[in-house]
Amino acid sequence: MNYLILTKNMTRSGSSKIIRLFPSCFENTLLVLAHSDSQSSLKSTEFGYQPGVRIILMKLLRHAKHGSHAFELVSIAAICIFLLGNCFCITPAGAAGREVPVPDLQFQPIRPTKALSLKECVDISLRNYPSIQKKFFKLRAAKANVTLAKTQYLPNLNIDIQQSAVTPNRIASVVMNNVSGFDTVPVDSGPPVSSTTLTPLSNNLQGLNLNWLLVDFGMRKANDKFAFADARTARADVNLTKLDVAFDTSEAFLLAVAAKQMIEAREAELRHMEASRLRVKTLVAEGLRPAVDTADLDYEVAKTKIALIKAEKNARLALVGLAEKMGLASEDIDIVSDPMIRSPMKVEDTSPIDLSSHPLARMKMAEVKRWRAKQLVLDKAYRPHLWLNASLWGRGSTDGVNPIRPVAGGVLPQVFNYMVGVSFSFPVMEYFPLKAQKRMARSNELAAKADFDLAMQVLEKKDANSRIMLEQARKVAEQTPILVQAARVREIKVQKRYSTGLTNVVTLANAEKTLAEAKVENAVAQVEVWRSILSLAYAQGDLKPFLELVRIAEGTSPEE
Repeated sequence: MNYLILTKNMTRSGSSKIIRLFPSCFENTLLVLAHSDSQSSLKSTEFGYQPGVRIILMKLLRHAKHGSHAFELVSIAAICIFLLGNCFCITPAGAAGREVPVPDLQFQPIRPTKALSLKECVDISLRNYPSIQKKFFKLRAAKANVTLAKTQYLPNLNIDIQQSAVTPNRIASVVMNNVSGFDTVPVDSGPPVSSTTLTPLSNNLQGLNLNWLLVDFGMRKANDKFAFADARTARADVNLTKLDVAFDTSEAFLLAVAAKQMIEAREAELRHMEASRLRVKTLVAEGLRPAVDTADLDYEVAKTKIALIKAEKNARLALVGLAEKMGLASEDIDIVSDPMIRSPMKVEDTSPIDLSSHPLARMKMAEVKRWRAKQLVLDKAYRPHLWLNASLWGRGSTDGVNPIRPVAGGVLPQVFNYMVGVSFSFPVMEYFPLKAQKRMARSNELAAKADFDLAMQVLEKKDANSRIMLEQARKVAEQTPILVQAARVREIKVQKRYSTGLTNVVTLANAEKTLAEAKVENAVAQVEVWRSILSLAYAQGDLKPFLELVRIAEGTSPEE
């Protein structure tokens, strides 16, 4: 609840006039008529109220004398201060319920100490990656600008205090203030002098100046809407960046899984090759096979070792790439890859996806609305402004000319003045530049709308392509286990045929390589299913279904 305490000399009718002049400022306000009796007790009369924020303006100058002008001036100032606070606390018209949430993220470097799962990698990237931090702080700046826009409703209230020691050598001339960038009150005391004196006088000036924009025909409201649209765009950019980072991290993780599976396949191939070489050496030593078979198999073992070295290099590079996506480019990391080489649970699509809710589409549409808000600002800029101006000031001097004796040696004011008025301004010649700026803003809006349409087409294409890729990846993954089994049976039979002399060592080596390649293809096929699910989730703008399948494959609980 807001409280306004008025002075004794302000009647109900006068108060009603103020309320009619500033209706928006008195929303959610309990209006109280306060005055002092002989015992200086506070009496009040309720004018009516609505619930709201609690801002209490307590008793005004309890001991001020009845009917004094100073009391009236201070009362007016108090009312202005109340309106200042009230306008600040009340959300401007049209802005009610509009908020841009800012996520509470703690950007603290995370140093993993164990092999990481996919979800752990994604969580680390969302906290560590610099691009998210950049967009997050831009969002905070935009949110602060929303708050700044609301302060436009506040009056400008300045306190001026000036104390100077000035020579009183006055001549009859015109003095122009602020000629050199200084706003110094000139000495204007006593008659013109015929000779120069260097003995200074003590001069002072204390003042309270109020400037308040009363009527702007929606300019401040338009600025508030533009600031909100800007913050909404920044928020959409944060969401899109988080989606991109999570996708890139997941993609890098799956690539690292495939690279590690390549190492395991090459290691298995090398073990088979070395075992075959021992058997061949035994057969050669017994004279059952020609000696050239040993050289041929040594050649194949060396080729397999080279392939293993390349696979290890690719795996290390893949882990470095993953660490970079996590914001840990300088860290050595390891991953838990076993769950990702198993075929994921098949989840059938049950309903179409509204791609307009995709973070990319939301950001593009936010850009469109931002330029619309900019046009509204430019439209309201060509409107008149009505200002309330009020000042209260006092001056003093030791010049000895003023009939009032100086106070405290010219340090405190001797005489007081006040001013209350209104001013009106209209930007007549701003019409043409504002018109040009509006055309530019309109063109930018149309460009943003075209960008939105293009983004929707891209998203629709990605969604269709991802569905096709997922369907084909599942079909391939269903066949690769059969491929591995066939290659394993063939390798066993070739081993037996070679031992009996029915085939040569080249056929034996090819059988070993075929089995290894079949295992690699099977592992890669399972990873490709995961990558296709990831691509579909990204195209639809939500990685939660993908991460849920990962959780099931890892056998972890939702809390984990």
